[in-house]
Amino acid sequence: MSQKFALILLVMLVLSACVGTQSMLVEDQPLKGINITIDPGHGATQAYDSFRIGQTGEREEWINLRVAKILSRKLTLAGANVLMTRTKDRDVSLGGRASMASGHHSDLFVSIHHNGSVNDPSIDLPIVYFHGSGDMNPASVDFAKILIDSMRAEMSFQQQRAGAVYSDHLIFSSGTSVLRNTIDDMPGVIGEGGFFTNPSGEGRLKSKAYNKLEAEIYYKAILEYFDRGIPSAMCLLPDSLEYIDLLRPIEFELDDGFGNTFFVENTFKVLQDGVPIQSNWDSNSGILTATPDSSLEKSVSFQVFARNLQGNAIHPIPFKFLTKAGYEWFIHEKWFEAFDEAEVLYSQVIQNNALHNLDSALHLYQLSLEIQIVHPKARIAEEKILALLIKKQALIEDDLSDAIEAQQFRIREYYPD
Repeated sequence: MSQKFALILLVMLVLSACVGTQSMLVEDQPLKGINITIDPGHGATQAYDSFRIGQTGEREEWINLRVAKILSRKLTLAGANVLMTRTKDRDVSLGGRASMASGHHSDLFVSIHHNGSVNDPSIDLPIVYFHGSGDMNPASVDFAKILIDSMRAEMSFQQQRAGAVYSDHLIFSSGTSVLRNTIDDMPGVIGEGGFFTNPSGEGRLKSKAYNKLEAEIYYKAILEYFDRGIPSAMCLLPDSLEYIDLLRPIEFELDDGFGNTFFVENTFKVLQDGVPIQSNWDSNSGILTATPDSSLEKSVSFQVFARNLQGNAIHPIPFKFLTKAGYEWFIHEKWFEAFDEAEVLYSQVIQNNALHNLDSALHLYQLSLEIQIVHPKARIAEEKILALLIKKQALIEDDLSDAIEAQQFRIREYYPD
């Protein structure tokens, strides 16, 4: 009996150990299932870029890559599916970096950089950039604030409490390429972990131990951000929809990042083409219902905003749809189909003054150019658009002089003889 009891006890201990091991693995991989793109800025610029270098010869792209590699290993061990835009000192195009991140279906884009100043070597502080305006990019700002707080608290700078979160429009009027071209798919930031043009800063950034510290700062910030839950919105319109009916409400199913519907009140907002529209939140169903505005545009875009109870905002990915006008506009998928049909209608308009065919002919010539900007008969299309505008003005006795002048200018400037 005692032997049987001992055997049962042994089996129970083994099973308990197995269950415990599985639980530990889950705890050891807090980022399991999350896609992250790490972008070590620049690369292979030594031959032509004399700016990205400290006083003792340390180059920014080398520092970026060292920190990124350490961070990548830590994130991978935590279960994340990590994409590095470069793993060597080589040049990767800005468009290529953004394309890789989008193809990776990333949940977060982190571009690692370090700063420089051509006129003040005393400057040394952290900066984290997000794209555009904070109101339109709240999830990126959420992560940026976590990161900057950690940088100021745990890294060393000449101006320790200085530095902040800034829009990348302060760098370029249209923002930075990598953030501008990933914003529709994911939140993202550019982190500047100090100035390599500062003598003390360069000394720290050359240190492998300090590189590990910086990577640890990024790692902990990423952990904290995802620990707060990544809220999301899903549009409930079917994928097979040919165009959106703007006379009917549109519904979005919201998740707070934990499989629940717990959001901060008064943070719900739906924008249609950048303009707020009326919406109503049902916390029981988790459905946010919006009432679209009418539109004469060919397409419309909706963005959903809300913040979960842990403080993280939904990243407002645009939901884009053709309108009825857009669906009817794109009646052909091939430029030559549109052009050939326009040619038939053009003959009827010119020969028979068929006014009812005039707008359709204009539409089809324009559509052929919209489908394929440069095609073998592009100039012919442009010239016949001009002829139709002149004909239309004569037939309807309306002033189309501005449109005619604009088309004449277009032909003269874009299609020189």
